[in-house]
Amino acid sequence: MTKAVLVIGAARPPGIGRATALRLARAGARLVLAEALTRAEGSGDTGAGTGRAAPAALRDVCAEVSAAAGHDVPGFDLDPTDPASVAGLVERAETELGRLDAVCNLVGATGAGVGDGPLAGVDPDAWQRGLTWNLTTAWLVARASVPALTRAGGGSIVLLSSYAGIDPTAGAGVVSVARAAVNHLAAVLARELGPLGIRCNTVCPLGVDPGEPGFPNPGLVRLAERQGMTLPEWLGRTIPLGRTQSADEVAAAVEFLAGDAGSFVSGVSLPVAGGAPA
Repeated sequence: MTKAVLVIGAARPPGIGRATALRLARAGARLVLAEALTRAEGSGDTGAGTGRAAPAALRDVCAEVSAAAGHDVPGFDLDPTDPASVAGLVERAETELGRLDAVCNLVGATGAGVGDGPLAGVDPDAWQRGLTWNLTTAWLVARASVPALTRAGGGSIVLLSSYAGIDPTAGAGVVSVARAAVNHLAAVLARELGPLGIRCNTVCPLGVDPGEPGFPNPGLVRLAERQGMTLPEWLGRTIPLGRTQSADEVAAAVEFLAGDAGSFVSGVSLPVAGGAPA
């Protein structure tokens, strides 16, 4: 059976959503794509846009994915922090596709405005924005997805997390705390939703290439600088493979967790971290 999949965060840096949509399209999945047309206030890194207006970025990704799929792939906007907007998107995706077998939430935000840097120095408003965009959005998507996945007889929820949610990385800021909570969220949901045939997992990338064309990741460079290193030095000390990863290398893990190959994997936080210790 061809999978029907909703990919949220399809057009945001550092390109994991786009790479996931392309992988799924080439594998024959039927897709609906979505992207937030607003950004977290004060964010300046991932999640902050590609230099193009968000609607144009989503249109471009939809066109690219449509070409890979061989048919039109629709894209919709949402506010991932608004329960009604998230629920409406899931309902629309189910209507478009006739069912939903998997939902991939690849939304998040980093930057000074969402609480990057040493935790003792984070502004309380930035703290709240960081939790909202990196934790609450994941919960809202998972919560809204349950009815549609249940109607399909079960399925998969894949949530974007971070290696910083596994390893207590100094200087990573609120995103590390929020993503640790996302990992626990997925583990609890796996137990609660397992009887419905619904799996829930996270992917935890470490260092997506900061120079990905059109999908920059300047926060990775600043994380290295906060630890007193250049990016090449940081890579050498942190990642045994000694290099950044492509967005597609993260997307490969998302594809596995969303599809039949991962049919008995649930409650797992999967590091995509080049051998860095979990």
